[in-house]
Amino acid sequence: MQRETTNKTQITMSTYVVTGSVGHISKPVISGLVKAGHEVRVITSSSDRVKEIESLGAVALVGSVQDAGFVNAAFKNADAVYTMIPPIWQTSNWRLSQNEIAKHYADAIAANGVKYVVNLSSIGAHVGNGVGPVDGLYDFEKILNPISGLHVKHLRPSFFFYNFLAQIPLIKQAGFMGANYGGDEKIFLVHTNDIAAAALDELLKLQFSGASVRYIFGDERSGKDIATVLGKAIGKELNWVEFTDEQQKQGLLQAGLPETHAEGYTQMGKALREGTMQADARKNKPTLSPTKLEDFAAEFKIAFTASN
Repeated sequence: MQRETTNKTQITMSTYVVTGSVGHISKPVISGLVKAGHEVRVITSSSDRVKEIESLGAVALVGSVQDAGFVNAAFKNADAVYTMIPPIWQTSNWRLSQNEIAKHYADAIAANGVKYVVNLSSIGAHVGNGVGPVDGLYDFEKILNPISGLHVKHLRPSFFFYNFLAQIPLIKQAGFMGANYGGDEKIFLVHTNDIAAAALDELLKLQFSGASVRYIFGDERSGKDIATVLGKAIGKELNWVEFTDEQQKQGLLQAGLPETHAEGYTQMGKALREGTMQADARKNKPTLSPTKLEDFAAEFKIAFTASN
């Protein structure tokens, strides 16, 4: 950590490493850290992203987080790291592949003596089994927590609003929305902009100690509410149909998802439906973030129209 002193003020300059390239959450985080005057290094797997990263005022590090040596070098001299496990599509064991990346991150953090980590986890990460892809995030939290000298804040956002964009083909083909959740059990919802704001807040302040959790969500709605609000935005009367778990899995397989992902997302839907995914968040409700379902509906309308 480098300190630059003037006659009037003392500015603390920190070195941050941001994973997740310039995704929905990482990009606003990068911009905010650079704007605050910090050195920011961004891990990306695509050389096509280098110019965009550099245009934000950050340094691009091109490589794979599945490469332990690359991750270790990327974390060198970092004061703080924002970690997220990226989507993994080429795998026959999703959780194992997540754990491999988690270990690379953890080993690099320990080897480089990184003091602060803001980790993108998820609602449901308190469970450990039966929550699909979130099971791997549970593992990652448990891997990070005991690292000596590390202070880690686990962000546990709820279901992303933009996941509903995947329902557009179903609406156009069948005239309804649906999943194996969304019945009587309302689900917590959040916009990625609000997750980014929370991550940036934690990274700029670095006031957390030990291992702690921050839940992030802005709304709580039923499937019926979701279909009604989004339907109104696109000028349609939509119903929400609750699928069986088998219908959900078969639909995902028919959409081209691999078996391990179709099974994982079906498990996650079941956990949402039964309330196990939301249970800890219900006990520890945060101040709601600003974006509501009605706000997202405007974005949904744009995406729906563009898909014509």
